[in-house]
Amino acid sequence: MREQGTSSKAERSQRSVKAHAVDQGVMVLSYLIGGVLVYGGLGWLGDHFLGTGFLLPLGIVLGAALAVYTIIKRFGGADGGPLRPARRDAGADDDH
Repeated sequence: MREQGTSSKAERSQRSVKAHAVDQGVMVLSYLIGGVLVYGGLGWLGDHFLGTGFLLPLGIVLGAALAVYTIIKRFGGADGGPLRPARRDAGADDDH
């Protein structure tokens, strides 16, 4: 009886991890789509009112680039860990 309870806890934990991964994937996708739409829209407005033709593509590329930058800063690098600079004072305590 006790093993069955442990198994269901493990399954719930595994489902929770999968749900968290899906949530992160949806967030990443929304950053990409949102960046392209917002900055592309601003570029389109600029082109419309200024009579130019280069701000829409520039806005789309800039939006995608800023979205990728935001994703990397928020979710970390390729190894899954956060991209944080090493603390300089971490080794200073070892000298004392």
